Amino acid sequence: MKKLLFSLMIAGVSAVSYNAQTSQVWSWSAISSTAYSENTLVNNIAFIPGGGSGFGVVDKSDVDFPDNGVELPAFSGSYRLKTGGNSYANSNPSNFANFTRRYFYFKVEGASNIKIYFRHGSSSGTRTLYVTDGTNVIGSKSITASTGTDSQLGSFVINYTGPAGNIYFGGTENIGIYKIEATNVGQTALPQVLGVNDVKSLTKAIAFSSGNKVYIKDLESKNTEINVYSTNGSLVKSLKTSVDTDFDINTKGLYIVNMKSENGEKSVKVLIK
Repeated sequence: MKKLLFSLMIAGVSAVSYNAQTSQVWSWSAISSTAYSENTLVNNIAFIPGGGSGFGVVDKSDVDFPDNGVELPAFSGSYRLKTGGNSYANSNPSNFANFTRRYFYFKVEGASNIKIYFRHGSSSGTRTLYVTDGTNVIGSKSITASTGTDSQLGSFVINYTGPAGNIYFGGTENIGIYKIEATNVGQTALPQVLGVNDVKSLTKAIAFSSGNKVYIKDLESKNTEINVYSTNGSLVKSLKTSVDTDFDINTKGLYIVNMKSENGEKSVKVLIK
């Protein structure tokens, strides 16, 4: 019941039906909320705490964003979504696109214009908001704050030109997100963490690991899609291949390799050491 009430409370979202070229605005017009403790889908955004604390709190916080002089007009925000801390397993990740906790995403159906208003979570230091396609950083902005609200504010635009997929948001330390607008928004789904036997296998393809390398063998299809997920559902790597292949994953841990073709689908757990 609490989850249902909370889902209803996070209003302030405008959208039309989920079709190509659908525009959606998130501005968190809600009363205060508690942090997420599990993967949750609210108003077409998937929130993934990944074990991180303090993630997803929405609170009242009035602030006026000035016209940034380049891309975005002035905006008066009243509510913020707080990330609660950094989105990485350590404070110095090798790839800032590889979120492991405290991140959220929505789906786009292809090219999308994405506008973001956010605030540094403190009055000092440098904090960066990263936006990724699950593999690469497609946009980011850093703020080095000082005393005074204006120094803590940031806004930027991303003109995404890639294929349909999820757009992920995360960053370093706590950041307050006041508003996101996006075009060409699709229907977002929560990640499914698949076990070895969770998907009916209609293919003979196999996946296994040795050290930090993953091997894909015995492909039957000329067009096999391979997606690698962390155990919290974050997309780590994506590729298509017609031949046996291998690739590196540089972060230790357990991963799910999903192989899909016209011959069927298979998911296999691999351990990177």
